[in-house]
Amino acid sequence: MAPFRWVVLAAMFVVAGIAAGCTNQAGVNKGDASGTNLTRPILDAAAAALAQGDAATAATYYRGVYTRDPNDEEAALGFIRSLRLTGAFGEARAVAARTLRHRPSDSAVLAAVGKLDLAMGQAADAVTLLERAVAADPKNWRSHSALGLAYDRLGQYNRADASYEAALKLAPDNAAVLNNYALSRAMADDLNHARELALRAIRAEGADLRVRQNLALIYALSGNMARAEALTKRDLPPALARQTIAYYRMLAAADAASPQP
Repeated sequence: MAPFRWVVLAAMFVVAGIAAGCTNQAGVNKGDASGTNLTRPILDAAAAALAQGDAATAATYYRGVYTRDPNDEEAALGFIRSLRLTGAFGEARAVAARTLRHRPSDSAVLAAVGKLDLAMGQAADAVTLLERAVAADPKNWRSHSALGLAYDRLGQYNRADASYEAALKLAPDNAAVLNNYALSRAMADDLNHARELALRAIRAEGADLRVRQNLALIYALSGNMARAEALTKRDLPPALARQTIAYYRMLAAADAASPQP
């Protein structure tokens, strides 16, 4: 695969992979029950802010609860995630290290720290933690999907395939998993399978503009500019659509001109 294609698809993973497939883990320990009545409204407000895409506000709420009670796992995990989404990796790393030190076998903690490592570009460390998360809770599709992303970053596409397939067994026709799997296959230069997965993804519940635009990208890389342009014009404002189509044409031209193995 041409190097430029890896860069483009890796960038798409950041937007549509980690963000789309990594909601809060269920079954989280709420910390000291004596403080539940006081912290519950704050934690609910933080979760609502995250759901609305306002990670900065969520981080502020989670920080308040975490500062008072670092042992509140829901606050710690929410704080790590919101800091990750805002790019505050230094603070997120400190919270993650403390949380992992106190809960080294907790699947939700392992997954949260693994996703942070992945966002920070530490794919090998992410694989180690996410493999442990999957072993601790093999029925969590989000951990399998995140592990697939980590394998992709290392170029281990066969292992990534197995992780995505495991995630789909647990969450059939999940738009986020199908989207990530499609991009994985594209990175492996298996564009036919990538296109099939992307078409399934856009038909799945929860598919959004990002998923359709990833399909447009795959069409462009496959040389089907007519389909790529149609999807782009459908979703994007005219000026942005023109810029995106021009970019796709540049990718297609560069790919055609690159040496083939």
